[in-house]
Amino acid sequence: MEETKTPPTGEPSGKEPVGADLPELPEEDLHEGPRKWWTRQNVLFVLFFALILLSVAGFYIQRGIVQGYEHRGDRYLDQKDYNKALKYFLKAADHDPQNPRVIFSVGKAMLALGRDHEALQAFRSSFRLGGASAELYLYMGFAENRLGRPDQARRFFENALKIDRKLYAAHRELGMLHLRADDPASAENHLFQALKGYSAEKDPELYRTLAEVQLKLGLYEKASGTLADLLKAVPRDAELKALFEKAQRSLEMERLYRRIR
Repeated sequence: MEETKTPPTGEPSGKEPVGADLPELPEEDLHEGPRKWWTRQNVLFVLFFALILLSVAGFYIQRGIVQGYEHRGDRYLDQKDYNKALKYFLKAADHDPQNPRVIFSVGKAMLALGRDHEALQAFRSSFRLGGASAELYLYMGFAENRLGRPDQARRFFENALKIDRKLYAAHRELGMLHLRADDPASAENHLFQALKGYSAEKDPELYRTLAEVQLKLGLYEKASGTLADLLKAVPRDAELKALFEKAQRSLEMERLYRRIR
């Protein structure tokens, strides 16, 4: 009778299936070949990234269009072709209606065309959009002055100077307003400051007005200097020569009186 042989330790029993101790893998992990890149997650990521690129590209394209219209409008404004300037500024505003700089430019073109009420509305819109600046206050003062509201205009010019003391156009306008209000001392102060921004060739009216105010206030030395600068620009003006001679005589009398005292 044959003895039953016990299999050596470590050898699988003939009755136990080989591999029975291997872990079972989920069915979805049993795939063939490498994973495909167009999984749902990857596709969504690519679409999201493409949308970001399109948004950024759209922003820069839009900004380029607006700037192009602005540059054309500025060029026509410099050439004093205000209708064409307004046309391009309005196109820029159609593309970017929340841009305070563009709306301000629309107002400047309208003011140049004599559309004062519309210009003031554009300036106010620019202010509400955050475009407050010395230049904006200056133009709001221009519009108010044209509309016959000198007190409002004066406040805007003063606000402009609070931001920029070297805004000589605001000094000029304030000087003229004070002169009309019969305040020659304040007028002289602002008009004298305005001289720093204007040559006699560019603005002879400013120099003439200032000289007359200085003569009225008895500031003969300053008046002589102002008239001398103006005569260099218009040497054949007989009326100016007469004013200059008057200022010189008054200055000589003033100096003589001081010596006598």
